[in-house]
Amino acid sequence: MILELPRSLRKDTHLQGLLFLNGEERDIIVKNLSITGLLAEMDQQKGAEKDIKDIFNALRSSTLVDIFIPPMRLAGEMEVIRAESKKDKILIALEFKSVAYNVDDFVYRRNTYRQRMPGSGRILLHGAYRPFTAKNVSVEGLMIHLSEAVTVEPLGTKATFEFEPLEMSGEARIIWLEHPHPNETLMGLCYVQLKYAEPKMLPRFANR
Repeated sequence: MILELPRSLRKDTHLQGLLFLNGEERDIIVKNLSITGLLAEMDQQKGAEKDIKDIFNALRSSTLVDIFIPPMRLAGEMEVIRAESKKDKILIALEFKSVAYNVDDFVYRRNTYRQRMPGSGRILLHGAYRPFTAKNVSVEGLMIHLSEAVTVEPLGTKATFEFEPLEMSGEARIIWLEHPHPNETLMGLCYVQLKYAEPKMLPRFANR
């Protein structure tokens, strides 16, 4: 479906941002904006035909991409609706899916952007491996959910973990934890040492 909104519902802008596509961060300019999405412009890299082909190849598994627009304090996931070439630029129409507007907290107080990535893993706590579900993941750490109340003292304790979706394992430092409900634990981990896969194909979107 092609998203076409009346001009009265779109606002012309010229905002700089970042789009994570095909394993790399690309600089974009937001040309116009609406309550449901935006139109982004980026430079061609290999020529119009090749760039468009690369974009659609990258979207075969998922049409969702990560985006960060500092002037709007906006970061999160958007869906690619269409892509086309115009002179030496590529225009991409995007629809909001899961975005946060409080990136003063969401990005600036963290070193890097965290991508939503549900998936299972396990962590060694108090001498036993405990299963967890990841909430989000970045190139520096991840947030996990355990279906039991767990206490770790002191904060900063190191723990061995494995995370299946990224084929990643190693050692992480427990930075924070909280108990949203009596039998649940949310935990923030910061990588100390990774034994196998590095956290690739993740946007950094560092505050710069």
